[in-house]
Amino acid sequence: MSSPIEQPLVKAGNQAVHINRPHGLDFHITKRGSDWLWTVTAIFGLLAVVYVLLFFVTQVRNGSGLSRYSLAAPFLIAFFEFFAYFTYASNLGWTGTNAEFHHISVSKPVTGESPGIRQVFYCKYIAWFLSWPIVLFLQDLAALSTIKRDALGSASVLDLIHSLLVQIFGHYFWVIALLVGALIPSTYRWGYWTIGAFTMLVTEGLVLQRQVQALRTRGIYLILLMFMCLIVWCYFIAWAVSEGGNKIQPDSEAVFYGILDLVVFAIYPSILVWIITVRGEWPEFSLRGGTSGAYAGDAPLPLGGKGAAARSDSAVHNPEITTHRASTSDELHYEKTDGPNSIRDSGETQVPRNSIAARTEPETEDESA
Repeated sequence: MSSPIEQPLVKAGNQAVHINRPHGLDFHITKRGSDWLWTVTAIFGLLAVVYVLLFFVTQVRNGSGLSRYSLAAPFLIAFFEFFAYFTYASNLGWTGTNAEFHHISVSKPVTGESPGIRQVFYCKYIAWFLSWPIVLFLQDLAALSTIKRDALGSASVLDLIHSLLVQIFGHYFWVIALLVGALIPSTYRWGYWTIGAFTMLVTEGLVLQRQVQALRTRGIYLILLMFMCLIVWCYFIAWAVSEGGNKIQPDSEAVFYGILDLVVFAIYPSILVWIITVRGEWPEFSLRGGTSGAYAGDAPLPLGGKGAAARSDSAVHNPEITTHRASTSDELHYEKTDGPNSIRDSGETQVPRNSIAARTEPETEDESA
């Protein structure tokens, strides 16, 4: 029998699954699963506080604007995940769906359904929907800020927007596909899993193509990027053995997803922020990108390419030379203009002695002398 002093301590523990009881479910999280989820919640909450403090410290020390921008991104990620895992650990933000396979069982079924009603937490999908775009932005910022300027030149704003939109909507699609598949009670859920997996494969191919070819990513950062691409596929494995295949209990599912989210949304953003802060510099942007120069980036090239551009520049600096374009060709022709001081206009055929060409020729003695 517990003493009156011990009773308040017992009530002060994790009472989430007792206060927010799962009803109408056969497979649901227990106190052990909720305890783990509260641990993940505390980690994300601590990270959010740390990023806020680092932001203000950087602000007081007049740190670079790049550092402040990079610290805002992981703070938002940690805050979104903290919000989701607070809901997850509180045994809220869920719905029930009929499982497909009899891989697991419970001692006391509640619904009498076969194989049973499984608890599906949609709150984690909402957190992924909010967090993935920020991770992708931070990933591109790390690559753009650490690349050699002479290798890339100015970064293209249009290319950056296009690439981020493709990556973001690709991740949105597979997150929604897994959510819809988890809510479908029949075997058709695997069709959504397949569609999401195919979308993820194409999206990761585009990400690697941009990082390797366009941004010239090399070394440790490339290895880290490829490792993260493999980690993303673990989400599909976790879904297949939990909401999809009903192979593991919801407590084990919570541990699986919690570890993945800590790697992707806690450790990985911290590494990216460290890379940007230590090695990053403000990237140079232009509308279309390219190397610096009079006819690079946004400046249009004249007909004939850069060679024609160089010739036209020399023509501009010499007022006595004008350009003429043939009606049937794009080739540029240069002719001497007729001006008041030109030799052609004066009618003379001999180069005067005071001209530059005459001064450069050696004088010869008269034969009669």
